[in-house]
Amino acid sequence: MCSTSYRHNQKGLGMVEVIVVVAMILVGFTAILELFRLQFRNDTTAREDVKAYALLSEAMEAVRSVRDDNWSNISGLTQGADYYPAISGNAWVLSGADPGPIDGYSRWIVFSSVRRDANDDIVDSGGSVDADTLKVTGSIEWQSGGRTKTKTLITYLTNWHAKL
Repeated sequence: MCSTSYRHNQKGLGMVEVIVVVAMILVGFTAILELFRLQFRNDTTAREDVKAYALLSEAMEAVRSVRDDNWSNISGLTQGADYYPAISGNAWVLSGADPGPIDGYSRWIVFSSVRRDANDDIVDSGGSVDADTLKVTGSIEWQSGGRTKTKTLITYLTNWHAKL
């Protein structure tokens, strides 16, 4: 009787072992699938960020091109207003009309005056306005995963022709 009971317990123990092994395999597969999902999401985010920075860098280069053509092309623009880089003919222009998104990305440029102190350092307040320098803020926005994402780049441009 003892040996039959022992064999019966062994069969029951074998079934528990199979259930534990199957559960461990399922947990392992679930973990691997979650890693793939996270990697895919990270790859998508990285791709979106690279595209956003490329389009934003292009917009900033467009502003430099417009500046290099003639400082008055940007110095005469309304500060605080949104401008959009666009190609007209074979040259960059800054338009007040939004051309719409590029592959789902909307980008724009805003110009601000620059103030300098007595040491000729850029300051947020006080000092005097430097007519030969502008702060350029480029922004880009897009939808990702049900959220709005925005990136911003800031640079300063000078009327380097006036400095020659």
